[in-house]
Amino acid sequence: MIETLQTAPSRNGVLEGLKTLESSDLPRWKRALQSGGESGFGCYFPYLLAHQRPGKATLLVTEDDGSLCTFIQRDRKRGSRLDVFLNPIPMNVSVTRRCLERANEFNGDRSARILRIDGKDAALAKQVPRLKVRVRRKQYVYAPRSYADLSGRKFRALRNHVDQARQLPDLEVVPYTASHAGACRELLRKWAQRYRAMFGKSGGAGISGRALAQTEALSAPDLMGEVVLLGGRVVAYALGGELRPGVACFLDAKCDLDVPGLGYFQRYHFITKLNGFEQVNDGSDARRPGLRQLKNSFRPIEMHPEYRGRQDSR
Repeated sequence: MIETLQTAPSRNGVLEGLKTLESSDLPRWKRALQSGGESGFGCYFPYLLAHQRPGKATLLVTEDDGSLCTFIQRDRKRGSRLDVFLNPIPMNVSVTRRCLERANEFNGDRSARILRIDGKDAALAKQVPRLKVRVRRKQYVYAPRSYADLSGRKFRALRNHVDQARQLPDLEVVPYTASHAGACRELLRKWAQRYRAMFGKSGGAGISGRALAQTEALSAPDLMGEVVLLGGRVVAYALGGELRPGVACFLDAKCDLDVPGLGYFQRYHFITKLNGFEQVNDGSDARRPGLRQLKNSFRPIEMHPEYRGRQDSR
């Protein structure tokens, strides 16, 4: 059982028994994933921790009938609300219903949602009364061992980009260490500044920064990183690790956008280092055409669906 520690502020006792998700919950989380068999990007533990935003958003966890249940409490000017962050793991229809009832009671209406439902659990989620389940995003899944040889037409685009980067002088790839943290944060800052200038939004830079901070608390195989150096200067970094045995996640990557082919090379190099895993989930393309083109060049073996659940208010 999960101990009830660091209990969140209660609204009429609705949050009683929930605790803040923290790095010490990792062993329990991975046992649940192994039992449930989920492989969606939203289930990756460092990704969940990156949603913790003191004063703004809190990930909460509890156990119900052998399933781990996660909620997100968000505090905004118009008030605090509670949603179910993931479907219970392992999936359980009755537990899901109870999670929604708890969130509804907190919100004072039937507006609570399940923000992420793993593809393998969607059929069971559709059995929850009055829950409408729809596809949210599709995630790119790769087989790392398939990149041992990039020859042939299939990988032509990827091969060309990778070869372009390999021709850069003084290019070096090294494991991420704490000594790289400052340079990686500065790279992220410049990336976000440029992205905002181009598209008027942050491109998820906030969660990228919090993901980078997870390297202080988590280590291999659960979270690993690589840094690309050009003439000794950090021009790219990548993060990822084990979601559950056999399945890894490519968590995040940022690079100097002025270096040709670097985004492809960086992803290729890191994913091939994960060849001990059968599959790597690289998340969605966030509906960004350039990112979609990059990820498609890796020829995914599967597009793993992630769903969202909304209640019928009638």
